[in-house]
Amino acid sequence: MKYRSLVIAALITAFAASSVAPIAAVAEPSCTDWADQGDGTSWRECVNDDGSQHCYKISNAAGSTAYEVSCSE
Repeated sequence: MKYRSLVIAALITAFAASSVAPIAAVAEPSCTDWADQGDGTSWRECVNDDGSQHCYKISNAAGSTAYEVSCSE
């Protein structure tokens, strides 16, 4: 019975410690919808909370992977 009480106390302590630990808030970037470019590709722009801008291009073919491009394209 004493062992069970120790285990329960340890679990409560661990839970309490984890619930007060600081959590870093990482916001998702704000992105436009994919815009079809008429050449078989689509393009989108994303802006992070810090104002940094990232643009991505992807082939409209199924299974394609987007890649970062210059936002001045």
